[in-house]
Amino acid sequence: MSPGQIEVEGQRIELEQGETVLQGLERAGLDVASGCRAGTCTKCLLQAQDAPPPASQRGLRPTLTAQNFFLACQARPTGLLRLRGSRGPEPVRARVASIDHLTEDVARLRLTPDERFDYRPGQYLDVLHPGGESRSYSIASLPSDGWLELHVRRIPGGQVSGWLHELAVDAELAVRGPFGQCFHVADDDQRKLLLVGAGTGLAPLVGIARDALEQGHRGPIDLVHGGLEPNRLYLRDDLDRLARESPQLRVHHCVLRGATAREHEGPLDQVAIRLAGALAGARAFLCGDGEIVHLLRRSLFLAGLPSGEILADPFLPSKPALA
Repeated sequence: MSPGQIEVEGQRIELEQGETVLQGLERAGLDVASGCRAGTCTKCLLQAQDAPPPASQRGLRPTLTAQNFFLACQARPTGLLRLRGSRGPEPVRARVASIDHLTEDVARLRLTPDERFDYRPGQYLDVLHPGGESRSYSIASLPSDGWLELHVRRIPGGQVSGWLHELAVDAELAVRGPFGQCFHVADDDQRKLLLVGAGTGLAPLVGIARDALEQGHRGPIDLVHGGLEPNRLYLRDDLDRLARESPQLRVHHCVLRGATAREHEGPLDQVAIRLAGALAGARAFLCGDGEIVHLLRRSLFLAGLPSGEILADPFLPSKPALA
């Protein structure tokens, strides 16, 4: 099968054998947002003027495929593919409104952007480090809050996470986004919602839960937050208060070891399925470490939840260097 061509911004690029659209654009020196390069994170989402290769739309929502959106990292056209542009969202300047250290290694940053920043709760953004690196963080706030809330775990030796933990109030930084499809769609206000996350995977789930409640969701919402031990959990009092104010919301704290009277103990997937009960007609949102999200997705599918009703935001390592 012969490689195809890309036409973008007045430039025609001949793809090499086996090369994806993303690789071809990068080889041509164009700046393209990307992340996992495996078709999972959707950061390399682009729009074509004509129908893209079907494999590059696998897993995307119908509202996106109908508009010829596709994943550049999965697209290997055999003919001419005309793009509507190669650039993602432009960076937006923001200031640190507050920073709170929630645990020994998790900080909550609230940022106020200098200009309008439209997003859906549960999506994520990129924080751009002055040295050129970038890292993705999920958004825990609602647009009506007036700020962008991020939960940042400090990674030992991590350039971006360490820098963010040391920022002072009023410090300036740049963000870009939003990205991702893991957000609430109000298509059935009686549907059971299951939100499961480990560690800072809680961030998008907080936004999704609050968004569903704000949109008048009346069906049961189970939010399950997991950690290794009780001291790894955070925002417990805030979540419990939200549950008391919203009868349809149940919040569950889960640990692998050392549970007290406030936590469930056991593997996160097993605890979540047990707490959720019947999954018929449910929709699940899964966030956190990539391996944990993969396990949760598999366990829920085997428990009877259709794959189309499992929305996930796996936290993946930064993209590898180009060969």
